[in-house]
Amino acid sequence: MKANLSPIVAGMWRLPQWKLDAPELARWIAQALDLGISTFDHADIYGGYSVEAAFGEALAAAPGLRDRMQIVTKCGIRLVSAARPAHAIKSYDTSHGHVVASVENSLRVLRTDRIDLLLIHRPDALMDPDELAETFRGLQRSGKVLHVGVSNHSPSQFAMLHRRVPLSTNQVEFSPLNMGALADGTLEQATDLGLSPMAWSPLGGGRLFAPGD
Repeated sequence: MKANLSPIVAGMWRLPQWKLDAPELARWIAQALDLGISTFDHADIYGGYSVEAAFGEALAAAPGLRDRMQIVTKCGIRLVSAARPAHAIKSYDTSHGHVVASVENSLRVLRTDRIDLLLIHRPDALMDPDELAETFRGLQRSGKVLHVGVSNHSPSQFAMLHRRVPLSTNQVEFSPLNMGALADGTLEQATDLGLSPMAWSPLGGGRLFAPGD
């Protein structure tokens, strides 16, 4: 089943740089929604595990916004951070326990009862695809996650998991500065499966419009 996302997605990666308080962020979200941008892309690690909580505070300040949007978030990276003292080294973890705990924490700090689309942030070389597929199915049965997918996965990695559980998308970097998805089979795979890929950093992280570039 496809996730019903807006054609343009608002990425929250750089939210800490904007220095908005909760009411200001709520107004920014409302303006994006009025422009037809209804999907907001998160990851648990953004801002050193701070961005989801800031977004959740904005939703708490304006509760009517949540039902007008789709929330995408990602998990699967254990980032070394003061917010996660148990993480001794940066690593990838798609185990049942880590994914479920990540989802529960994202729901709590985002102050919502569901995630519209959950993505595995990066490929995990030690992933057990059968375990992850069952984890995804369990989260969907509970209603806590509506759709599932991956991010930054190769076509073969996507196919391995998709054979076990229906994935909605592969979120990959794609812009005039990074066109690898045109050559590695990612876009052909999405077309073949009738899925829409998600492009992250489509403006090259702002480099396309940087002075002097």
